[in-house]
Amino acid sequence: MTVIFDMHPSFGHLHSTYKLATMLKAVGHNVYYIGDYRYFKNLPANIGREQINPFIFDFIEYETGSIWMNMKLAFDEKMNHKKQISKQETIKQYDALIAKLQPDIILVDHHYIQKAVLYYKYRIPVISVQTAPASEMNLPVPPFCAAFIPDKSLYSTFYVWYLWYSYLLRKRIRFLCYTVMYLGENHLSEVKRLSRQTGFPLKKYIDYKHYKGYGEFGLKNIPQLLLSPRDFDFPRPLNNNQYAVGPLLLQDNGRKIENRRYLKVVNRIKQEKEDKNIKLIYCSLGTVNNFGLRNSIKIFQFVVETGRRNPDFRILISAGEFVNPARLLPTPDNVFIFKSIPQKHILPFCDIMIAHGGQNSITECVMNEVPMLIYPYFKGGDLGGNSARVIYHGIGNRGFIEKETVDMMEMKIQEVLHNPVYKSNLRKMKAKFEERNHSNEVIETMNNIVKDYKYEH
Repeated sequence: MTVIFDMHPSFGHLHSTYKLATMLKAVGHNVYYIGDYRYFKNLPANIGREQINPFIFDFIEYETGSIWMNMKLAFDEKMNHKKQISKQETIKQYDALIAKLQPDIILVDHHYIQKAVLYYKYRIPVISVQTAPASEMNLPVPPFCAAFIPDKSLYSTFYVWYLWYSYLLRKRIRFLCYTVMYLGENHLSEVKRLSRQTGFPLKKYIDYKHYKGYGEFGLKNIPQLLLSPRDFDFPRPLNNNQYAVGPLLLQDNGRKIENRRYLKVVNRIKQEKEDKNIKLIYCSLGTVNNFGLRNSIKIFQFVVETGRRNPDFRILISAGEFVNPARLLPTPDNVFIFKSIPQKHILPFCDIMIAHGGQNSITECVMNEVPMLIYPYFKGGDLGGNSARVIYHGIGNRGFIEKETVDMMEMKIQEVLHNPVYKSNLRKMKAKFEERNHSNEVIETMNNIVKDYKYEH
């Protein structure tokens, strides 16, 4: 069997699937990743890869930062159809690629599940891969963009209801506004046009009761593999076509670390930890943090100041691609700034991780029993939702940088470091994660989905 992975171009999304890909390869399947080559640099060597434009839909409403410029682009598109013509050329490339690889199944990122409308024309089974907790409306769980922590109270029930329906109302109004402002040239109109070409029954299966930050709707007829650990989510029943198979974590392959300064610093800190009572704090706000750049810089600045106040801390900061380290200077002798840090290497030595709330970092912290202090860039999106789950399960604390002070951050760090409840809860969750990670159930699940797959009109 030949399997294609079509993941959203993001290192986090791709890394979440590497264990599944290697499992499929180990049982004799041919496995290929398709998309942007820039994101394949950490792909296991024995996995195939094919370069192709991953985007077949445009978001004219977000093309520029100017509404008037976007309206002009929409008007030009209405008159000249340049984007439509360009996308048809891209689709021809997909036709050629599918003919070349002849896949038996396509795994498409749930973040971009709209591509299932294209794949319908090839009559190949499509399965959605969800790297975050399930995002469909499922009361009494709040939408994944909400930082609210539910409980069994009547207030919680009504507030979750309010969160969902206010979100859905805002989304509906936004769709209507975009339709008028951009003369019908929006993301949804492109999906509708393609569904008419391929015969996909979009009207029957489109699901607006759904939180999804990229396209804002799902497809009810596409089976879904949940790679995010179900034990990390709020308690909820799964839908009929959802399968909880995560976490699936690829073991570190011992990739050689080239950064000599990093190795020198870490070795020195490990020696210090043996000789005296110091705490190693690792701070990373994701591999791509340009979306919340101002808040990221503020978080890092607070972390640097916390290190200055606590000489018994050793703090390693992974600043990422978009943060200028000069914004964080001067630093005290116990704070070390790097552009990037090999996270899987450093976590086993850490006493706490300060993070933005990405799913991969949370899962890796659980597997290394490292308590967390979460600072989402913003309350909405998966970061706010993940931070709520960290609190709910008692595996860390959180703060919102807009309301935070250095004193508050310092107090929370000390609380996380010295409260034994976090470590106890992490050990329990790790045991559940490991049981799932060592299971081959996902292979049988996929075989059953393919065997029973139906194409409905």
